[in-house]
Amino acid sequence: MIATSELKDKSIQGIEWLARGSYVAKGILYGTISLFTFEFALGSRGADPNREEVLHQLMDNTLGQILLCLMVLALAGHTLWRIVEIWNDPYEKGWGPWGILYRLNYLLSGITYAGLGYTALRLLTGQGSGPDAKKLWVTRLLQIDGGDWLIISVGVIFLLWAGLQAYKGLSGKVYKSLELPQESNQYLCSFLRFCSLAGFLTVAATLCITGWYLIKGALEKDPDWVRSTDDLLKAMEHLPGGWGVQLVAALGFLLMSLFMLAMARWFPLKAVD
Repeated sequence: MIATSELKDKSIQGIEWLARGSYVAKGILYGTISLFTFEFALGSRGADPNREEVLHQLMDNTLGQILLCLMVLALAGHTLWRIVEIWNDPYEKGWGPWGILYRLNYLLSGITYAGLGYTALRLLTGQGSGPDAKKLWVTRLLQIDGGDWLIISVGVIFLLWAGLQAYKGLSGKVYKSLELPQESNQYLCSFLRFCSLAGFLTVAATLCITGWYLIKGALEKDPDWVRSTDDLLKAMEHLPGGWGVQLVAALGFLLMSLFMLAMARWFPLKAVD
Protein backbone atom coordinates (compact mmCIF):
# COMPACT_ATOMS: atom_id res chain seq x y z
CA MET A 1 0.00 0.00 0.00
CA ILE A 2 2.88 2.36 0.87
CA ALA A 3 4.61 1.46 -2.40
CA THR A 4 1.42 2.22 -4.31
CA SER A 5 1.12 5.59 -2.58
CA GLU A 6 4.75 6.45 -3.36
CA LEU A 7 4.25 5.45 -6.99
CA LYS A 8 1.16 7.68 -7.19
CA ASP A 9 3.09 10.61 -5.67
CA LYS A 10 5.92 10.15 -8.17
CA SER A 11 3.39 9.99 -11.03
CA ILE A 12 1.82 13.25 -9.87
CA GLN A 13 5.25 14.88 -9.59
CA GLY A 14 6.06 13.63 -13.10
CA ILE A 15 2.87 15.20 -14.48
CA GLU A 16 3.71 18.47 -12.75
CA TRP A 17 7.22 18.52 -14.22
CA LEU A 18 5.83 17.75 -17.68
CA ALA A 19 3.36 20.62 -17.25
CA ARG A 20 6.22 22.91 -16.26
CA GLY A 21 8.09 21.82 -19.38
CA SER A 22 5.00 22.55 -21.47
CA TYR A 23 5.17 26.21 -20.40
CA VAL A 24 8.75 26.30 -21.70
CA ALA A 25 7.50 24.81 -24.99
CA LYS A 26 4.74 27.42 -25.18
CA GLY A 27 7.30 30.13 -24.47
CA ILE A 28 9.42 28.91 -27.40
CA LEU A 29 6.38 28.81 -29.69
CA TYR A 30 5.19 32.32 -28.80
CA GLY A 31 8.73 33.68 -28.97
CA THR A 32 9.35 32.26 -32.44
CA ILE A 33 5.96 33.49 -33.70
CA SER A 34 6.97 36.91 -32.40
CA LEU A 35 10.24 36.73 -34.37
CA PHE A 36 8.47 35.69 -37.58
CA THR A 37 5.90 38.49 -37.09
CA PHE A 38 8.65 41.09 -36.58
CA GLU A 39 10.33 39.91 -39.80
CA PHE A 40 7.02 40.04 -41.69
CA ALA A 41 6.25 43.55 -40.42
CA LEU A 42 9.69 44.73 -41.56
CA GLY A 43 9.15 43.39 -45.09
CA SER A 44 10.53 39.85 -44.95
CA ARG A 45 8.37 37.19 -46.60
CA GLY A 46 10.03 34.17 -45.06
CA ALA A 47 8.41 31.78 -42.58
CA ASP A 48 4.71 32.22 -41.84
CA PRO A 49 4.07 33.48 -38.28
CA ASN A 50 2.21 30.50 -36.82
CA ARG A 51 2.91 27.60 -34.48
CA GLU A 52 2.99 24.87 -37.14
CA GLU A 53 5.60 26.81 -39.13
CA VAL A 54 7.72 26.95 -35.97
CA LEU A 55 7.66 23.15 -35.88
CA HIS A 56 8.60 22.97 -39.58
CA GLN A 57 11.56 25.28 -39.00
CA LEU A 58 12.84 23.05 -36.20
CA MET A 59 13.13 20.15 -38.65
CA ASP A 60 15.93 21.92 -40.56
CA ASN A 61 18.78 20.71 -38.33
CA THR A 62 19.67 18.01 -35.81
CA LEU A 63 19.51 20.32 -32.79
CA GLY A 64 16.08 21.50 -33.88
CA GLN A 65 14.89 17.91 -34.25
CA ILE A 66 16.06 17.11 -30.72
CA LEU A 67 14.20 20.18 -29.48
CA LEU A 68 11.14 19.04 -31.44
CA CYS A 69 11.28 15.65 -29.67
CA LEU A 70 11.34 17.43 -26.32
CA MET A 71 8.42 19.60 -27.41
CA VAL A 72 6.38 16.51 -28.34
CA LEU A 73 6.94 15.21 -24.81
CA ALA A 74 6.16 18.61 -23.26
CA LEU A 75 2.98 19.10 -25.31
CA ALA A 76 1.83 15.60 -24.40
CA GLY A 77 2.47 16.55 -20.78
CA HIS A 78 0.44 19.73 -21.25
CA THR A 79 -2.51 17.71 -22.57
CA LEU A 80 -2.26 15.26 -19.67
CA TRP A 81 -2.03 18.18 -17.24
CA ARG A 82 -5.21 19.74 -18.63
CA ILE A 83 -7.04 16.42 -18.21
CA VAL A 84 -5.88 16.30 -14.58
CA GLU A 85 -7.07 19.88 -14.03
CA ILE A 86 -10.51 19.08 -15.44
CA TRP A 87 -10.84 15.88 -13.42
CA ASN A 88 -9.21 16.75 -10.08
CA ASP A 89 -10.01 20.49 -9.91
CA PRO A 90 -6.80 21.17 -7.91
CA TYR A 91 -7.43 24.93 -7.85
CA GLU A 92 -10.99 24.48 -6.57
CA LYS A 93 -12.80 26.25 -9.39
CA GLY A 94 -15.95 24.24 -8.63
CA TRP A 95 -18.87 23.59 -10.96
CA GLY A 96 -20.41 27.05 -11.01
CA PRO A 97 -20.42 29.21 -14.18
CA TRP A 98 -16.80 30.32 -13.61
CA GLY A 99 -15.70 26.77 -12.86
CA ILE A 100 -17.28 25.47 -16.06
CA LEU A 101 -15.70 28.31 -18.05
CA TYR A 102 -12.27 27.47 -16.63
CA ARG A 103 -12.76 23.79 -17.43
CA LEU A 104 -13.72 24.79 -20.97
CA ASN A 105 -10.49 26.76 -21.14
CA TYR A 106 -8.54 23.69 -19.96
CA LEU A 107 -10.30 21.50 -22.54
CA LEU A 108 -9.68 23.84 -25.48
CA SER A 109 -6.06 24.36 -24.42
CA GLY A 110 -5.56 20.60 -24.15
CA ILE A 111 -7.10 19.94 -27.58
CA THR A 112 -5.10 22.74 -29.22
CA TYR A 113 -1.71 21.62 -27.90
CA ALA A 114 -2.51 17.93 -28.36
CA GLY A 115 -3.09 18.70 -32.05
CA LEU A 116 0.16 20.63 -32.18
CA GLY A 117 2.02 17.78 -30.51
CA TYR A 118 0.51 15.35 -33.03
CA THR A 119 1.70 17.59 -35.87
CA ALA A 120 5.20 17.64 -34.37
CA LEU A 121 5.16 13.84 -34.11
CA ARG A 122 4.10 13.54 -37.76
CA LEU A 123 6.99 15.77 -38.80
CA LEU A 124 9.47 13.70 -36.79
CA THR A 125 8.23 10.48 -38.38
CA GLY A 126 8.43 11.92 -41.89
CA GLN A 127 4.67 12.04 -42.52
CA GLY A 128 4.45 15.81 -43.00
CA SER A 129 2.12 18.12 -41.10
CA GLY A 130 -1.01 16.94 -42.90
CA PRO A 131 -3.93 19.11 -44.12
CA ASP A 132 -5.33 22.14 -42.29
CA ALA A 133 -7.39 20.28 -39.69
CA LYS A 134 -9.55 23.28 -38.77
CA LYS A 135 -10.57 23.98 -42.36
CA LEU A 136 -11.07 20.26 -42.98
CA TRP A 137 -13.58 19.73 -40.16
CA VAL A 138 -15.41 22.95 -41.06
CA THR A 139 -15.75 21.69 -44.63
CA ARG A 140 -17.13 18.36 -43.42
CA LEU A 141 -19.55 19.92 -40.95
CA LEU A 142 -20.95 22.24 -43.63
CA GLN A 143 -21.92 19.15 -45.60
CA ILE A 144 -24.32 17.83 -42.93
CA ASP A 145 -27.62 19.20 -41.66
CA GLY A 146 -27.14 21.48 -38.68
CA GLY A 147 -23.38 21.49 -39.14
CA ASP A 148 -23.33 25.25 -39.59
CA TRP A 149 -24.91 25.74 -36.17
CA LEU A 150 -22.31 23.47 -34.61
CA ILE A 151 -19.56 25.61 -36.19
CA ILE A 152 -21.25 28.75 -34.87
CA SER A 153 -21.31 27.17 -31.41
CA VAL A 154 -17.58 26.48 -31.63
CA GLY A 155 -17.04 30.08 -32.76
CA VAL A 156 -18.96 31.32 -29.72
CA ILE A 157 -16.82 29.07 -27.51
CA PHE A 158 -13.72 30.70 -29.01
CA LEU A 159 -15.18 34.11 -28.14
CA LEU A 160 -15.73 32.95 -24.56
CA TRP A 161 -12.20 31.56 -24.48
CA ALA A 162 -10.93 34.93 -25.71
CA GLY A 163 -12.91 36.67 -22.98
CA LEU A 164 -11.33 34.47 -20.32
CA GLN A 165 -7.83 35.22 -21.63
CA ALA A 166 -8.61 38.95 -21.57
CA TYR A 167 -9.89 38.59 -18.00
CA LYS A 168 -6.66 36.85 -16.98
CA GLY A 169 -4.65 39.72 -18.40
CA LEU A 170 -6.77 42.59 -17.06
CA SER A 171 -7.31 41.13 -13.61
CA GLY A 172 -3.74 39.92 -13.19
CA LYS A 173 -5.00 36.71 -11.53
CA VAL A 174 -2.35 34.50 -13.14
CA TYR A 175 0.43 36.98 -12.39
CA LYS A 176 -0.69 37.27 -8.76
CA SER A 177 -0.55 33.50 -8.38
CA LEU A 178 3.17 33.36 -9.24
CA GLU A 179 5.32 32.37 -6.29
CA LEU A 180 8.05 34.94 -6.86
CA PRO A 181 11.08 34.98 -4.53
CA GLN A 182 10.80 37.31 -1.56
CA GLU A 183 13.85 39.24 -2.75
CA SER A 184 12.28 40.00 -6.16
CA ASN A 185 12.64 43.70 -6.93
CA GLN A 186 9.79 45.96 -7.92
CA TYR A 187 11.00 46.29 -11.51
CA LEU A 188 10.81 42.52 -12.12
CA CYS A 189 7.32 42.35 -10.61
CA SER A 190 6.12 45.31 -12.67
CA PHE A 191 7.64 43.86 -15.84
CA LEU A 192 6.02 40.44 -15.34
CA ARG A 193 2.68 42.13 -14.61
CA PHE A 194 2.99 44.01 -17.92
CA CYS A 195 3.99 40.80 -19.73
CA SER A 196 0.87 39.12 -18.37
CA LEU A 197 -1.39 42.01 -19.39
CA ALA A 198 -0.02 42.47 -22.92
CA GLY A 199 0.46 38.74 -23.57
CA PHE A 200 -2.99 37.57 -22.55
CA LEU A 201 -4.66 40.48 -24.39
CA THR A 202 -2.73 39.58 -27.56
CA VAL A 203 -3.83 35.94 -27.32
CA ALA A 204 -7.39 37.06 -26.54
CA ALA A 205 -7.49 39.23 -29.68
CA THR A 206 -6.25 36.32 -31.81
CA LEU A 207 -8.85 33.92 -30.37
CA CYS A 208 -11.61 36.51 -30.74
CA ILE A 209 -10.89 37.08 -34.44
CA THR A 210 -10.55 33.32 -35.02
CA GLY A 211 -13.96 32.75 -33.41
CA TRP A 212 -15.54 35.51 -35.48
CA TYR A 213 -14.20 34.02 -38.72
CA LEU A 214 -15.55 30.59 -37.75
CA ILE A 215 -18.99 32.13 -37.28
CA LYS A 216 -18.61 34.05 -40.55
CA GLY A 217 -17.62 30.87 -42.40
CA ALA A 218 -20.67 29.05 -41.04
CA LEU A 219 -23.04 31.88 -42.01
CA GLU A 220 -21.51 32.12 -45.48
CA LYS A 221 -21.22 28.32 -45.74
CA ASP A 222 -17.66 28.83 -46.96
CA PRO A 223 -14.71 27.07 -45.21
CA ASP A 224 -12.29 29.53 -46.82
CA TRP A 225 -13.32 32.01 -44.12
CA VAL A 226 -11.44 29.87 -41.60
CA ARG A 227 -8.28 31.72 -40.57
CA SER A 228 -5.06 30.63 -38.89
CA THR A 229 -2.78 32.90 -36.85
CA ASP A 230 -0.59 33.77 -39.83
CA ASP A 231 -3.65 34.70 -41.92
CA LEU A 232 -4.70 37.16 -39.22
CA LEU A 233 -1.22 38.64 -38.82
CA LYS A 234 -0.79 39.01 -42.58
CA ALA A 235 -4.20 40.66 -42.90
CA MET A 236 -3.05 43.38 -40.49
CA GLU A 237 -0.84 44.90 -43.21
CA HIS A 238 -3.99 46.09 -45.00
CA LEU A 239 -5.05 48.16 -41.98
CA PRO A 240 -4.05 51.83 -41.62
CA GLY A 241 -0.51 51.71 -40.23
CA GLY A 242 -0.61 47.94 -40.71
CA TRP A 243 3.11 47.33 -40.20
CA GLY A 244 2.85 49.14 -36.86
CA VAL A 245 -0.08 46.93 -35.82
CA GLN A 246 1.99 43.89 -36.75
CA LEU A 247 4.89 45.16 -34.64
CA VAL A 248 2.52 45.60 -31.68
CA ALA A 249 1.26 42.03 -32.18
CA ALA A 250 4.86 40.77 -32.37
CA LEU A 251 5.67 42.57 -29.12
CA GLY A 252 2.56 41.06 -27.49
CA PHE A 253 3.61 37.54 -28.46
CA LEU A 254 7.15 38.21 -27.22
CA LEU A 255 5.85 39.36 -23.84
CA MET A 256 3.57 36.31 -23.70
CA SER A 257 6.61 34.13 -24.39
CA LEU A 258 8.49 35.69 -21.47
CA PHE A 259 5.50 35.27 -19.19
CA MET A 260 5.19 31.59 -20.14
CA LEU A 261 8.82 31.11 -19.12
CA ALA A 262 8.07 32.87 -15.83
CA MET A 263 5.13 30.51 -15.30
CA ALA A 264 7.41 27.53 -15.96
CA ARG A 265 9.57 28.74 -13.10
CA TRP A 266 7.16 30.22 -10.56
CA PHE A 267 3.59 29.06 -11.22
CA PRO A 268 2.35 26.87 -8.32
CA LEU A 269 1.50 23.67 -10.19
CA LYS A 270 -0.41 20.98 -8.34
CA ALA A 271 -2.25 17.95 -9.65
CA VAL A 272 -4.37 17.34 -6.55
CA ASP A 273 -6.00 19.57 -3.95
